[in-house]
Amino acid sequence: MSIMKKLFGQKTNEEQTGGNDMMKIGIVLGSTREGRVSPQVGAWVKELADKRGDAEYEIIDIADFKLPLLGEAGGDASGAAAWSEIISKQDGFVFIV
Repeated sequence: MSIMKKLFGQKTNEEQTGGNDMMKIGIVLGSTREGRVSPQVGAWVKELADKRGDAEYEIIDIADFKLPLLGEAGGDASGAAAWSEIISKQDGFVFIV
């Protein structure tokens, strides 16, 4: 079995779990620059991951949150609470950088 099949292969019905017991995996888009391609890559990764059926995958775009750049003093951190909330709900992460 190829590594890609192992990573992104679809599980059989017997291997799948359902309900609220599924792990929650955040696919974090880590770029905010103009012209970035991380949204397209993240959507592709999510599409493949959803086929596995073994976890719930959610795209989390860092650009959607107002976070201070490198912890600068006096920076706008108004999105930090929302960021912390969504991150704390995840069991694991895939970072697209």
